[in-house]
Amino acid sequence: MMSNKPLPNHADLQPYNYAVAGHDGTLCDPDGELFIKPCTQQEIEFYETAFKDHAAFADLMPVYLGTLSLNDVTDVQSINEQLPGVADHMSAHMKEEAVHMAHDVAAKAAAEAAAEPQENDNIRWRPNKNRKIATNKSVVLENAAYGFTRPNILDAKLGKRLWADDAPLEKRKRFDEISKATTNGSHGFRIAGMRVYKGSENPAELDQEGYKVYDKDYGRLTVNRDNIVTEMKRFIFNPAAGIDEDLGKIIAGAFLEDLKRVERVLASEESRMYSASLLFTFEGDGEVLRAAIEQTMPSTTSSQGDKEKNGQTAAASKPKGADIPGLSTSRVDSAIVLDDDGEMLAVDEEMEDDDEMSNLPRIYSLKLIDFAHASWVPGQGPDENNLFGPVASDNKTITLQPYWEWRFSVTRNASVTVRLLSGTADRDGTELALNRAYKFSNTKSYIYTLQGCTLEIKGSCESRVAEYPKPEESPLLTYVNMHFALQDERKKAETTPGAQVQGPRVMICGRAGSGKTSLARKLVGWATRMGSQPLMANLDPNEGLLSLPGTLSAAVYGTLMDVEEPAGGFGIGSTPSSGPGAVPVKVPVVYYYGREKVEDDVPHWRDLTRKLASSVRAKLNKDKDVRASGAVIDAPSLGDGKEGLDLLAFAINEFSANIIIVLGSPQMGEDLQRRLAEEKTALGEPIIVVPLEASDGVAERDDQFMRATRDAAIKEFFFGDAKRTLSPSTQSIGFDDVAIFKAPDESEAYEGQPVLEAAEISAEMSHWTLAVMNASVNDPPETIRQAPVIGFIAIADVDEDRRRLKVLSPTSGRLGNQPLVWGRWPEPYINLLG
Repeated sequence: MMSNKPLPNHADLQPYNYAVAGHDGTLCDPDGELFIKPCTQQEIEFYETAFKDHAAFADLMPVYLGTLSLNDVTDVQSINEQLPGVADHMSAHMKEEAVHMAHDVAAKAAAEAAAEPQENDNIRWRPNKNRKIATNKSVVLENAAYGFTRPNILDAKLGKRLWADDAPLEKRKRFDEISKATTNGSHGFRIAGMRVYKGSENPAELDQEGYKVYDKDYGRLTVNRDNIVTEMKRFIFNPAAGIDEDLGKIIAGAFLEDLKRVERVLASEESRMYSASLLFTFEGDGEVLRAAIEQTMPSTTSSQGDKEKNGQTAAASKPKGADIPGLSTSRVDSAIVLDDDGEMLAVDEEMEDDDEMSNLPRIYSLKLIDFAHASWVPGQGPDENNLFGPVASDNKTITLQPYWEWRFSVTRNASVTVRLLSGTADRDGTELALNRAYKFSNTKSYIYTLQGCTLEIKGSCESRVAEYPKPEESPLLTYVNMHFALQDERKKAETTPGAQVQGPRVMICGRAGSGKTSLARKLVGWATRMGSQPLMANLDPNEGLLSLPGTLSAAVYGTLMDVEEPAGGFGIGSTPSSGPGAVPVKVPVVYYYGREKVEDDVPHWRDLTRKLASSVRAKLNKDKDVRASGAVIDAPSLGDGKEGLDLLAFAINEFSANIIIVLGSPQMGEDLQRRLAEEKTALGEPIIVVPLEASDGVAERDDQFMRATRDAAIKEFFFGDAKRTLSPSTQSIGFDDVAIFKAPDESEAYEGQPVLEAAEISAEMSHWTLAVMNASVNDPPETIRQAPVIGFIAIADVDEDRRRLKVLSPTSGRLGNQPLVWGRWPEPYINLLG
């Protein structure tokens, strides 16, 4: 916490002159202890969440003291509310000066904001030429450079990728060019700026305070992969300022230890930062630095002559408190001592004797800064963009015997590359090509072999090999046998004339986590490889087939699937919205349910199931190839009770399914067998129930993983994936130019309420994804709600004062007469635009 000093007089506040990179507009008090930095709301939220829920990460950041809203209504009371910990130590006069400062800065920010166009089409980039952020908010921090006499400062811009997900296309291209041309691309960081006290023997190269300043062009044009070590040495080793090799090695060793801690923390946290920096600061005056180290540990810098005079190398004495059990020595921005073996130690500033340690001079500091494009991403793994280089890899070659499986789990923004070296291998029914590298990300899946294979694996992920001593012990064998039985039925339908003969309509049932969706994909993939064109339908709103979760959909599969796509070719990445690709896209028919579970709105699910079944029947009747191939229907996960059986029986009847696979649930199989024993399909066929064993390799997908998967699908719909970058259109739409409908709440549904009602546009809609219906705003509510979906938009922001919506759309152009439907699931994606 900042010392109990009064807030500076407004007239005394001055621009912060020690900034070596970043935006202009930062302020500090005359002592330099208080640092006020204009920032966005996202950066404030990142600071607050870090200090609340991520203590280890927060310890890497500058001390966060609060925020100030710099506007013309700021008053003393708001100062007390905004800075509760700091305001207690401020006099009434100083609070009035802070209010004056807020009004002055607010007026400047408003003028600057008015001069800059704010519209963004996600393609063009309008660089901020005056380097000032158009914002009325500032974060109040303890200055990382406070307490140094002559601070040397280096700003290292982190990451190979420098742009956030919401960056316009032009900005992405420009920043990618910068990364490729600098050490961001080769080493994962770049010197964004640097100032070194007495950094040149030529006085003309020094500023009025005696510093040589290296601006952004230094890191972009001078420093490269070949000379980066030499150029970095200029920052620390500086005989002109009295920092000889011995002193420089002490500082370099201290930074190294703290960098290791930064690496450990980032590897343990699930965060994403773009264009964040590491701020290296240390005392640049060699005489002051040596004295500071001697005060912390008197014998550290004893001269070699003194050591020889004593006839031995002086042992480094430990500071007071160093022998206290449990003392933390890992705090970033610490004092420095050496242990008895001459190894560097970092001594925590927060020791038992706080008063003694607080009086020690500053020696060095290492802080993470600049979080304008930072966020927490639960379930998506560590930030590998900023951990570039130190992330351990798991490169290996494995051999699988027939019917063995390699099961793996890889988080979002992490990746693993797999190459088939010999034999044959599949993923979800699609065969891997020999000697081709496949990159997987954000998935829990497995690769299996029917004949044996050797795989080369590069990257780090959780994985294991499932071994089966005999093929018959693997559930995979029964799935293969089922496939060949279905192919026999397809051949019969193909060779028998008449529209009344259809291929098998297979419905796969089972509880959540039974692997029914994975089996459906295998059966479709295998059939496609044999030349069939099966139709696949999804009745489980929790999954999403070629669409976002919260929908029911169906599509014909007559071409290859994308093995690398997280859903194995059955996800949003295989639709036309994701742009051109090497694998032909599939065009689904989609109906919007807008709930997570069937039980959330059973009547509406029945209506949409009936509509989807009608579309499937029409396709089967119209296309002879699809008719002979039949359909595979992924049923929703329902319980074994009567209500669940009734819903399954309803779906079986609507789709005229004649083969029912029950996976991993003997009780459900027996109940359906009894229920359907006397039933026949619309074509007069008996209904066969086939119980199959569930695989023991079904990946456990917890709520956190499923939320991350849903977010990834929404993001991919608008922005594309690693192979195909999309640039959605951002539009500003008036409240009166759009028609948004919503379903009644669950408590009101089907209790005399309409099936849809006009929604009152409010801030509550922010961050929600809405369905664009293939209907007219003048159609009856029943027609709108049961219409097919033609796309989705995301509500980025709601301005109730101006009555404007900021909308993210895959394509440009007006919505026209199409109504929008606001469901209740999937939940809002808060960080879609950063």
